[in-house]
Amino acid sequence: MLKDELTEFYNIFTDTKKDIESFMAMLDPVINHANDDHERLYYHHIYEEEEQRLSRLAEMIPLIETFQAGKGGDFVPSNNTFNRLLQELNLEKFGLHNFVEHLDLALFQFKDAERQAKLSEMRSANHKSYQFVKEKLAGINARFDTGYTDPHAHHDEHGDHLDHHAHAAPAAKAPIQKTKRSFTVGSLISK
Repeated sequence: MLKDELTEFYNIFTDTKKDIESFMAMLDPVINHANDDHERLYYHHIYEEEEQRLSRLAEMIPLIETFQAGKGGDFVPSNNTFNRLLQELNLEKFGLHNFVEHLDLALFQFKDAERQAKLSEMRSANHKSYQFVKEKLAGINARFDTGYTDPHAHHDEHGDHLDHHAHAAPAAKAPIQKTKRSFTVGSLISK
């Protein structure tokens, strides 16, 4: 059964790799012709995060291929190569989550029809991929009892905010509450 999941992961991450490259090509001229340093830094930061993901995918995709070819060893927690694969997959699940958020941010900025269509298409495909990877990895982690605890699980505790990107209303500002100052040991020291 894991071989089927690996085939799906392979397809997802090779498609995501292409989408990241396309997205970075879209960001490159924006960075190079930014109106100010804030705009340049904003898009450059996103660009660098996706560039790092490409580096990780360049290592993970061949690792998946190794297991698909039957050369990765057994699918058991004592297999270090298998553990590495699981760690990489779990990390890339979070990478997919971030990529969908980066696409959402770009959708707020790029209003022309051509980029909106391309970004929306990529966002839809990668959100679907994220949901699949999240579900399958939860099952794999439970099945192999790897002891893995997802450090990013808090992103999904109150439902998946990525599902609500287009329907979200601006959040109302919470009233500012003044806090009463209290004494601490440090505040009582005289100078």
